[in-house]
Amino acid sequence: MLFKRALAYSVVINLFFLGLCLIFGDLKFGAIDDYFIAARLTGALGTEYNPHLIFVNAIYGYALLPLYHLFPKIGWYYIGEIFSVFLSFTVIGYVLLQRCGERWGVILATLFTALFASDFYLVVQFTQCASILSAAGMLLFAHGVITQPRHKLPFILGVILMLWGSVMRWQAFLMGMPFFCLGMLFILKECWKAKWHVIVGLGVLFTGAFAAHHFDQQIYHSSVYADFVKFQSPRVALGDNGNYNQNAVYEDAEELGLSGKDYQMLKKWVLYDTEVFAVDSLKRYTDIIQSYRDPNPTQLVPRNLLKALSKSIHSPLFWTWFILCLITYSTNPKKFLYLWASLILTLAFIAYLLAMGRLVYRVESGFWLYAAVLTIPLYGKLKFTISHKLVYAILAIIACANIYAYATSGEMVRDPSSGSMRTLAIEDTTDYVQVFNYIDSQPDKMFLLSMNAFMRFSHHRNPPYLAESSGIYRNTVSFGYWTPYLPEVKEALNSYGISNPIKDIVHDNVIVLNESNLADFLQRHYYDSVTVDTLKQIGEMTFYKYRLVNVNNTQENKQ
Repeated sequence: MLFKRALAYSVVINLFFLGLCLIFGDLKFGAIDDYFIAARLTGALGTEYNPHLIFVNAIYGYALLPLYHLFPKIGWYYIGEIFSVFLSFTVIGYVLLQRCGERWGVILATLFTALFASDFYLVVQFTQCASILSAAGMLLFAHGVITQPRHKLPFILGVILMLWGSVMRWQAFLMGMPFFCLGMLFILKECWKAKWHVIVGLGVLFTGAFAAHHFDQQIYHSSVYADFVKFQSPRVALGDNGNYNQNAVYEDAEELGLSGKDYQMLKKWVLYDTEVFAVDSLKRYTDIIQSYRDPNPTQLVPRNLLKALSKSIHSPLFWTWFILCLITYSTNPKKFLYLWASLILTLAFIAYLLAMGRLVYRVESGFWLYAAVLTIPLYGKLKFTISHKLVYAILAIIACANIYAYATSGEMVRDPSSGSMRTLAIEDTTDYVQVFNYIDSQPDKMFLLSMNAFMRFSHHRNPPYLAESSGIYRNTVSFGYWTPYLPEVKEALNSYGISNPIKDIVHDNVIVLNESNLADFLQRHYYDSVTVDTLKQIGEMTFYKYRLVNVNNTQENKQ
């Protein structure tokens, strides 16, 4: 099939599904992490642009800076993610058209995009972007290996897409490498024939990927990030991972002279106290946790895998992989072993993440995506012909079914963590315009928030395609999440005279949002007597003022 024709078909297919998502979908980030990464880029947490994006390579941030300077109100971080998904789908559709011919190719490209569009366009997230960019790059690279006459362009573009994937999420890129190696193994003869293209391409890929990763990591070796980096490991252990016996940890903490009440606070992401919850102190709790991790006996691995697989069967990802593997079997039976090899590899990764307690849908979807697209280069010739009329009929059915589905339930998406169908909107009767007006009307006050309140703000500020203003979050700091100890957060706190966020909530210029139970902690560790008053309530958001009953009841007097 002609290059321009195949490319045009793929672009039109993807424009159709992107249009459905834009018209009927609820445009949000798939993860709140993306929102605050984008907010950091625009300087919303501080006072100026910051391209150091924590979970995403800083190269992406630096690449977007010129666009933010030219058009500062546009959310280029989000648009870049959407464009990466669109480009990746277009590449995959193009290769399907080239491998399967015009009639079958257009059906399979349309079906593939229909099955994946909602998961990627409507819940766009940096891990998924990394997976689909890397998968598209691997597919294009492999397509270049098997195509005659051989051209350099597929290798060059394939390497660029994989490098982009490594920038978006290093770990997701690395998890795709075993699938890439497996796919290349099944076309080993063709790789040998194109050995110089392959060697040079892989050399550039791995040199570029590891150089970019090293560049990003060196940023966080700076002294300004020292506290932030040290904080991440205990934060993850206490907040992200729940696969341990929490009651046993509570009891052991009490026996060791630690506070069970403090441990309960840590579990609820109330972490930002630089003295009692200093990083070295948090380690005393996380050391206990290691002893009570949920066991993962070898005999239970098959049962857990079957349970995970039965869940995968209810998602389009599994069936996309299965259908594409069946096409391999029908057109090139000698390569059918790939189905079993890719299944074993996918299950091995799932078992590994289950053992860690870190299996989430957005990561699992990457495994099935890698396994699915890398079966495409193994296709033989589709011998069964299909008439133009039948092609048009199938396309019309797919189009009408998707128009109806998006029009009636376009806001329903698969949760990036659990994979269950839900809306990304949070049911909340709060008038956030009033909340933001109350905060913005008091720039001389520092608002310290519960993590839940902080995360809810992400749903009610600007939509993702609009950038957050510089400094918009400068006087709103969360007690939890991954933002404590960021350099700009520390700088903002210092500018308000706050050195220890939880301890200093009794300052006159500090207001607390949705954390009404800190008085006991303060009285156990810092002050003799603390009271809390309710200043204002707006829906589910309540503003509190903590104060000392006697201004002389300081920590020094208590001691």
